[in-house]
Amino acid sequence: MENVNVVTNQPSVQKAAAPKPPVKERLAEALSKAEDLQCEAECLASSASKRNHDHDHDPDPDAANDNGTPAGEARTIVPAPAHGALMSLAALKTAFNSVDTTSVSGRSGKPMLQFKSRESTWLFGQKRTVPEDGSLWAINPTTFKRGYICFSDDKKVIGERLLPVSQPMIDVATLPDTGFKWQEQWAVDIKCLSGADAGVEVVFKTNTDGGIKAVVGLFEEVRDRLNGGQHDGKIVPIASLEKDSYPHPQYGRTWTPVMTIVDWMLLDGPAPAPAPTSPPLAEQPRRRRVA
Repeated sequence: MENVNVVTNQPSVQKAAAPKPPVKERLAEALSKAEDLQCEAECLASSASKRNHDHDHDPDPDAANDNGTPAGEARTIVPAPAHGALMSLAALKTAFNSVDTTSVSGRSGKPMLQFKSRESTWLFGQKRTVPEDGSLWAINPTTFKRGYICFSDDKKVIGERLLPVSQPMIDVATLPDTGFKWQEQWAVDIKCLSGADAGVEVVFKTNTDGGIKAVVGLFEEVRDRLNGGQHDGKIVPIASLEKDSYPHPQYGRTWTPVMTIVDWMLLDGPAPAPAPTSPPLAEQPRRRRVA
């Protein structure tokens, strides 16, 4: 039997070539590789320059190095990371931007000035010190803040968000759900200028209607003075801590805080007092009241 070679006329099947990525993606990939190579080259060049510099200025080339390697032995050089310090800075930037600091932005580290409506009394600090009657306090116009605060059933702060008035008001809808109501809050830093508390710096925070009215009133006074232009740089209100009351339909007589502006001064502080012509009498120490 003869061997018959059977030839088939089936067309050859060629494997389709994989589609090339878009030009923009290839260009971006090439630029990324080029940047990586450039960073690696700069890091290696910097490392080599440092080694040459150390060698040129080594006063005792036979001495052991700082890492304890005996003289004359080869030292292993750790290669620089491929992306160098730029990658570290990028990672640091990402880490910093991922941290929400608004939860602590309301903390100033200063004693808190409060007005206790039921006691109709101003007081500050953990010792609940009552400010001296007639003392004057400077309102720092650069420290006005507003935001929200949240209390639990036992009156403990479980959330606080405060931002300078130069920034947009916080959207209450973006605040975390704590199970309790977020209440509007205003704050401003104050410094005592006279009396037994002279030099004391406090922060006045309030979420009551009367307290917010007092702080916003100060803010509006400063704003109007700035807009008027007739201030000669004196834009810091000097106020006395007072109080007022009104009849509440449910709670009866209700006390509210009042800060009455009596003068203005520069941001740098009040003008220095003239030198006394005669030695001042020894001042008797004042007795402090504690609420």
